[in-house]
Amino acid sequence: MSSETQARPYAQAIFEHSEEWTEDLRQVVAVIKQPNVAKLIDSPKLAYREKAEAFIGLFKGEIQKKTNNFLRVLGEAKRLSLLPEILSEYQKLVAKKNKLNDVLITSAFELSEAQAEQIEGLLKERYGKNLSTRVEINKNLIGGLTIKSGDEVIDLSTKGKLLKLKKQIS
Repeated sequence: MSSETQARPYAQAIFEHSEEWTEDLRQVVAVIKQPNVAKLIDSPKLAYREKAEAFIGLFKGEIQKKTNNFLRVLGEAKRLSLLPEILSEYQKLVAKKNKLNDVLITSAFELSEAQAEQIEGLLKERYGKNLSTRVEINKNLIGGLTIKSGDEVIDLSTKGKLLKLKKQIS
């Protein structure tokens, strides 16, 4: 079973419970992606309950009580590592409710503020004003960027262009 499939029920549950989880989840996901914290979560030396409590301890006074409780539930179920996927699935549910068009921009390099605004302006022309964009960095693209909205992918990367050229030559 994919981690997306495992994360979906948790995202659905917190979405149905209440709103305003996004900032807490983003904060928690940013921390869990740090190498030292990932080692803690993956460590076989600690019981999962201890891992969860240590992880929750990192956020003393910074996240809501309901988020602490949710992290405990995930800890008991040995699912803390699903937090990035839970955030992603939760954001999809919020976007659907708000009729937002969620767009992922993957760039080979960090975008300047002006570049991000220009790209977002073009995307609003294509997908409408109610747009939610996320930017991720992927050095494997060599240069350029890809844009993903739903099932549509626009590949403007150097890697994509090279692969296309390779197919044409073959």
